[in-house]
Amino acid sequence: MNDSISSTLSELLFANPKQLTSENVSAFLFAGNATFTLVSKKTGKRFTYKLKRTPFNLTKFYLSVLTGPENSSDFEYLGLVNLLYCYQPGNSSRITRQAPSNYAIIWFMHSMQNTVDSVFVKCEVWHEGKCGRCGRKLTVPSSIESGIGPECASKM
Repeated sequence: MNDSISSTLSELLFANPKQLTSENVSAFLFAGNATFTLVSKKTGKRFTYKLKRTPFNLTKFYLSVLTGPENSSDFEYLGLVNLLYCYQPGNSSRITRQAPSNYAIIWFMHSMQNTVDSVFVKCEVWHEGKCGRCGRKLTVPSSIESGIGPECASKM
């Protein structure tokens, strides 16, 4: 088997992106190390974000957005989010407040504060197949469904 076919087959077999639901989205997002993608059902536009718990306050999370082709390192800081979905744009962010990725996350956070179910009428929320708490690859079907591995779920 040539390298490109082998690589593609490996990606298909081991990539476990999963669409989150209104029932499991909050647990996943606030697990401490979540990478998620918002996809508009109307336009198909998508933005990938990372929420990482701050070391100084366990109820606040750094929010970053993917800005380049390297999906593990091309994240730019946007601001802070708390457990109530309150988003505070960061003064040191290089992403403008008028950027489409900023508008998308503002809409998402505001909508999550009000009616979670209405969010899923207009957009899809996907996780990347890794635990939202520790970042390990998910292999257990129930963990792929929720976005949280079994060991991390027992610690939450």
